[in-house]
Amino acid sequence: MLTLRRAAAAASLLLLACATASAQDTAAAPSHRWYDAQAIQLDARYRLIESSAGVTTTNQMQHRQTFKGALKFDPKGHYTLQAMAGSGTSFTGSWDNAGPGTGEGDVNFAVRYLYASAAPMKGLELQAGGLGLVRGESTEITSYDNDGFIMGERVSLKQPARVYLDEISLSTGYLGDLSTPNVFERFDRLSENNYTQVLVGKKLGARGAVSVDWTGHEGVDTWRQAVRVGTRETHVVDAVRLELYQRTTGTHAEGFALSAERMLPHRLSLAGGYATIDRDYGGLNGDRFNRGRRVFAEARVPLVQDLSLSVFYGHAVGNDFPVTNADRFDIVVGYNALKALQRRGAL
Repeated sequence: MLTLRRAAAAASLLLLACATASAQDTAAAPSHRWYDAQAIQLDARYRLIESSAGVTTTNQMQHRQTFKGALKFDPKGHYTLQAMAGSGTSFTGSWDNAGPGTGEGDVNFAVRYLYASAAPMKGLELQAGGLGLVRGESTEITSYDNDGFIMGERVSLKQPARVYLDEISLSTGYLGDLSTPNVFERFDRLSENNYTQVLVGKKLGARGAVSVDWTGHEGVDTWRQAVRVGTRETHVVDAVRLELYQRTTGTHAEGFALSAERMLPHRLSLAGGYATIDRDYGGLNGDRFNRGRRVFAEARVPLVQDLSLSVFYGHAVGNDFPVTNADRFDIVVGYNALKALQRRGAL
């Protein structure tokens, strides 16, 4: 196992080195023959969180780094080693404290995802290793946090001409070690299984899409359905998304989220809605939402070139149990370093 971890670590470091290679390095070999740089993102965030008891629990600056890419074993990239590395210390957190405000400054960096991918034919992909999670049209509000991970296997079929559905996905493996984002410390879980998901998705012409999935985790069954429909012709909002879930074993419960999106001039995008997540959901959905009833809104706008700004606000309403994030306010400034490097010919 130690030898396997060292080999995987060396491979992932090589992947990241390739993804950030200089223009001089790329000039010596065919561009993108051996690697595929997918994301290099640098973010800074200010967040303020107040509990339902009126206590300010968080008032701080944070930072986040995300590197994502692949090593290609064939020219067309049908067989790859995929990896994502970045900051953060948990299943629901990919941010580190910068120092100012509550909490002490820290820097944590780990390979969160590392898996082998094979696409032997068009529309079919097989994956094995440290994976992210599949959500379909659901978001992290009613599904799992965007930063979440599992150790396991996945089969994905996207051949609508043959099987009608646009996506059929089967994932199985181990979901746990919630405070261990480092994939090299979770490889021993590949032989364990406490998580299974079956998801199907279908596009609704050019106007939207729908997905349905069943997830079994630690003996608890949860069904999720989500639909996103374009409504641009109303001239009020551009799209509406409805997400539903039902927990049918364990502590039975259900919840939903309804949101809308609107694109305004100067590439300003607005989104907002209402969500209700039951008190026993488990805390593995997006940490901006967690549990309870709340309204939320977010605005995103590009600044100069590769810089962007987003502002989020969420407010809990009408809950008869305590919530840790009754009010939450985030300001995020993001820098797309990959786009900047590509524009300069470095990738």
